[in-house]
Amino acid sequence: MTSLATFLRPLSIQPMQLVLALVIMFSTLIGAEFLLPSRFWSEELGNPVYDKIIPAKFGDWAQLPGAGGALVNPVQAEMIDKIYSETVSRAYVNQKTGRVMMLSIAYGRDQSTDTQLHTPDMCYPSQGFKVEAGRAALLKTPWGDIPTVQMQTSMGQRQEPLTYFIRTGDQMTTQGSLDRNLARLRMALRGYRIDGLLVRVSEVTRQDDAFAQQRDFVLALLSSMSKDDLPKVIGHLGRASR
Repeated sequence: MTSLATFLRPLSIQPMQLVLALVIMFSTLIGAEFLLPSRFWSEELGNPVYDKIIPAKFGDWAQLPGAGGALVNPVQAEMIDKIYSETVSRAYVNQKTGRVMMLSIAYGRDQSTDTQLHTPDMCYPSQGFKVEAGRAALLKTPWGDIPTVQMQTSMGQRQEPLTYFIRTGDQMTTQGSLDRNLARLRMALRGYRIDGLLVRVSEVTRQDDAFAQQRDFVLALLSSMSKDDLPKVIGHLGRASR
């Protein structure tokens, strides 16, 4: 069993992975409770509370009190309550430049197939936003490369470029459901029911350096976090030495 789990480390999509994906879908369809692991990966992480983990101030950024709920969430409240165990919505102002960055964190303790994380390309259009196709971008950090998606969204005159990334169990995964399903299977082989975290950073701006600013914001945020908290945000990468 260990050798199989080792084999299923993140790879580019191969025929064997497609077969495994079909196995996952079949297991989902039959929905037998005994197929689900009894242990939750969230417990291994210490049942994280992201409202406490994410600092109110880091680097040149300071939280704008009371601004997060009004600025950040384009997702209906009833959907949030149904899908997620915790959400954090904040706005931060750069004390040097005055630019405002919006941070949204969505956490699901149990990422079974009926409680998948909803990515921005799914939830933004439902709130009237026009969404251009996202592009994959690797965020290089001292702990390793994080796969992210950069996306341009708009509603009327409002331009809101955004960057998001996903942690699925112990792995950083892409926006594709296949990648996340493979992560689910890897964790199941280790005896865990996975959790999931989606981190989204956005800014209402027309400036060309928006994605670069979002990259720097994320790096400053991660650099401010303790070694104990990093794995709760970036999975196994957080255990790498700086």
